[in-house]
Amino acid sequence: MIPAVRIDGPSVGATAPGDVLSPSQVSTIMDCAYRWHAKHILKMPEPPTATQILGRAVHSALATNFEQKCDSKVDLPVPGVLAVFREAWAVLSEGTEFRDDEDPDELGRTGEALVTKYMEEAAPRIEPAAVEMRVQGVIAGVKVVGYIDLLDVDGCVIEIKTAKARPRSTDPMHRFQVATYRYLTQLARGTGRIDTLVKTKSPQLIQQTFSISDQELQAIHTIYPEAQHLMRGGVHFPNRQSMLCSRRHCAFWRHCEQRWGGEVPET
Repeated sequence: MIPAVRIDGPSVGATAPGDVLSPSQVSTIMDCAYRWHAKHILKMPEPPTATQILGRAVHSALATNFEQKCDSKVDLPVPGVLAVFREAWAVLSEGTEFRDDEDPDELGRTGEALVTKYMEEAAPRIEPAAVEMRVQGVIAGVKVVGYIDLLDVDGCVIEIKTAKARPRSTDPMHRFQVATYRYLTQLARGTGRIDTLVKTKSPQLIQQTFSISDQELQAIHTIYPEAQHLMRGGVHFPNRQSMLCSRRHCAFWRHCEQRWGGEVPET
């Protein structure tokens, strides 16, 4: 078993975009190269959506619980974790531009229900060894850095997600993410779990456990250098077929239309 610790490694300095990668950067450029370009090359602001800040507030509350549990071995009372969520939600939602069909108070109540669901059903069975664990290293000549949501005492990487619909299968990029963490730290044993809190009327918790295969470890050695090569190229095309290509989900849609023409769909 891994001793319960909080781990924060030394910084990895980047001299140019693409010098230091992360699983999220790879996911972004694979989904839409121009979105990566707008964010990391043009440095355009990317205001968070209501969905994103809700996920962050839920994550902040649960992380607070598990940080103290590393020492106490006991979960915080649910009302205390909800208080942390409400504080995080108040800070994150201030200044956020909500759509006409989004009610901040209703979203806040949804977040409280998700936190309660996780604290009651998942948290009691988790023995955390590390929370927000920073990992770094070199994969196929590429500097890579990432953060593990939770690492339990058995070396299982646990990533907590929020979603509007029940996942039908494990997302390939989630497996890529866990494979990256498995390679970068010996504390991770090669087993991952994605805990998805589903924002349905009656909140659901879907837990997907899997093992990282040799094929998936091979994939990170292939994809990171190719992603870096693409990032350092001169042309980054938009992917108008992406599920995230919409005015609702992409902060760069106006600039994308000006640069490339065409029309980005509303939703």
